[in-house]
This record gives sequence, structure tokens and C-alpha cells, in this order.
Amino acid sequence: MVLALLGTLVQVVSLTLLPWLTGAGGNSASLIDLWKTVSADGGPKDFGDWYVLLFSYPLVVLGVLLAFSAVLESVAMKVVWGGLALLGLGYVALRFGLGPFTGLFGVEQGFSAEQLAIGAGALVLAIGVAFALKTAISMFRRIAGVVLLALSGVHVSAVVDLAKGVDLTDLSPGAFGPTVGYLLIGIAALVGPRRFA
Repeated sequence: MVLALLGTLVQVVSLTLLPWLTGAGGNSASLIDLWKTVSADGGPKDFGDWYVLLFSYPLVVLGVLLAFSAVLESVAMKVVWGGLALLGLGYVALRFGLGPFTGLFGVEQGFSAEQLAIGAGALVLAIGVAFALKTAISMFRRIAGVVLLALSGVHVSAVVDLAKGVDLTDLSPGAFGPTVGYLLIGIAALVGPRRFA
């Protein structure tokens, strides 16, 4: 439980308070600033932009909820996590899968490679979430730990992709804080509550 709380604290501080990039003039940009920049520049263009705009905040919320449902071994929290994950993934699959195909959501008909990949990925992940919901709580805890550890890798790759035009030394510790948070809550999910009691 201590690791889950510490990981949650690290993620909240990194996403809300700490700067992610430090410019040449000493100007710093937090995740909120990066989100506004990506939104204003005509939308996402690569993986890092998509991560900032679409996935950063929801993944942290779902990750923290997943960790606590695994650590507390709570079936109710597991159902809440599954419901929120399925709602979010369903929206992403409709918005970026069915939307461009049919013209829904005010989007022009026709797929781009990014939209197709995001829509298909959301559909595959929704099937994975449904599978995780059907497992016993002990197996769910292991799945949750592996998912959270994988999210730390996804975050690192998104940050590296986001910093393509920037020297990696310009990245502030806040950019890597969520990785540490995902690692801590992933370890907490794998360890479970019994080891600390």
C-alpha cells in the first residue's frame, strides 16, 4: 500500500506541478503547457503528441485506480476500473475507428494510418480489459502489475518521441516522474497487500 501511495503522489506531482521541458531561455513547460501547445498546433502529429493530447491523463487515472484495485484486492474497484477503461477505449475506438469510416464526430471520411492504429489498438485493449475482468483477483493483480510496468515503458517512449527536436538534457525530471510512478504502483500491484501486513 505504501508503494501505491508513493507512486500515486509521484505521478500527481509530475503531471500537475513539475516542468517537463526547460528551454534555452530558462522557460519551462509543464504537461499542461505541452497539451495546450499540441492542441494549438493543428493536433497531434506523432506518438508523443498523441500521448500528451489523448492518453497522458486518462492513463494515469486508470493506472492509479488499477493499482489500488490490485493492492486492496477489491472486486468493486476492479469493476469500476473495468467500466471506466471500457468506456474510454470504446470512445477512442469509435472516435478514431468508426468516426473516420462513417463521418461521425464531425470528422472527414477516410482513414489516416494513425487513426487506424489508434482505433484498432483501442479495440484490442478493450478485449484485454474484458479478459482481465473475468480473471480471479489474484491473477488480476499479476496482470495489473505487468500492465503498469508496461505503461512505464510506454511513457518513456512517448517522452523520447516528444523530445525529438530537443536535446534530452532539456527534459526536466517531471517528464520522467510518471515512469517512476508507474514502476512504483506496478511493483505494489505485483507484491500485493499481504507482504506489508
